[in-house]
Amino acid sequence: MKSVGEKMEQHKIIQAIYLHIPFCVQKCLYCDFASYACRDISMMERYVDAVCKEIAAGGAVRLPVNPNATIYFGGGTPSTLPIECIAKIVGALKKYKFWQQPAEATIEVNPGTADLDKLKVLRALDFDRISFGVQSLNDSELKTIGRIHSAREALQAIAWAKEAGFTRISADLIYALPGQTLESLRQTLEELVATGIEHISVYGLILEEGTPLEKLVREGKLTLPDEDTAADMYELVQDFLREQGFERYEISNYAKNGQYSKHNLVYWQYQPYAAFGAAACGFDGASRFTAKETVEDYIAQAGNDTIYNEENLSKQELLGEFMFMGLRKSSGANLQEARERFGVDVLERFASEMEPFFQNGMLLYDSERDVLKLTERGMELGNLIFEIFVTV
Repeated sequence: MKSVGEKMEQHKIIQAIYLHIPFCVQKCLYCDFASYACRDISMMERYVDAVCKEIAAGGAVRLPVNPNATIYFGGGTPSTLPIECIAKIVGALKKYKFWQQPAEATIEVNPGTADLDKLKVLRALDFDRISFGVQSLNDSELKTIGRIHSAREALQAIAWAKEAGFTRISADLIYALPGQTLESLRQTLEELVATGIEHISVYGLILEEGTPLEKLVREGKLTLPDEDTAADMYELVQDFLREQGFERYEISNYAKNGQYSKHNLVYWQYQPYAAFGAAACGFDGASRFTAKETVEDYIAQAGNDTIYNEENLSKQELLGEFMFMGLRKSSGANLQEARERFGVDVLERFASEMEPFFQNGMLLYDSERDVLKLTERGMELGNLIFEIFVTV
């Protein structure tokens, strides 16, 4: 794969590489991702061989690669793989010039699959950022949603990551969980911030149709916090993290000292990215390419273009997604870039649809930077504004 410097336009070269590892020790009750409970090492090894075959074939996104393109191993739970398998994928990425001098290289880890030796090897493999799926630091809440780790294990994993040499550590949290209270959420936030980590992603629970958790709630076996309590939890997250010096740089993401997720910023800036693995989705700036979802189909076809479903996006769809992704950032969507890439003056084209949101203080235009962005209130109800661009 040909690589380039920064001379080319950012939206015409691959800026990020994503690796999907679909295996988990146990599937969480709320999860509707393409992931599977699997302890079959031979299956994992066959999957890794298929991923390496896809990497060798160049993947679906045939653009030059930025030498500083970010790397992200997500899932599923990448840390369920034997460390030799992770090393094999890293080696293939380096051999075929996808992994060069990444601006960051992140791997997701379930605290229940972490130990000090494994984390030391991951650091030695050149991963410099780690993201833990903590979700809660309340054992009862963790058990209710099917997580395999305890609060103690989550805190221990963070401590081990530091000992292993990781200075960039992120944690995911979920609020509005069954049985969760404002007090238990505050305690989770306090304990997590006390670890000294500088990046936290916080998501409100979404009951995805067909998941075990949705069924349990529908049948009355579990109860979620009511809407008012969930709204109070949202406010608690905003207020607490702000008081602790965290900047909300995207709707669900908070960082101290500028420790943003550089990989996720590629998505939010709507730049091209390559993706490898079952159900992994790449984007070349005009089309999306999604690989076969089932592990068996993926293994059977990896390395062939038949593995991909290509979705060609219209100019209108591209603009809509650009605005949707850009508005997720607190810095907003760059309207000059929208004009250059899609030939549309957003302020003119969507003037009447946006006016009510300007009037009620949810949306604002920064004329000096030529940027459209959500206010704090707009971020709370962002979907109403996103619909302007993605449904027209």
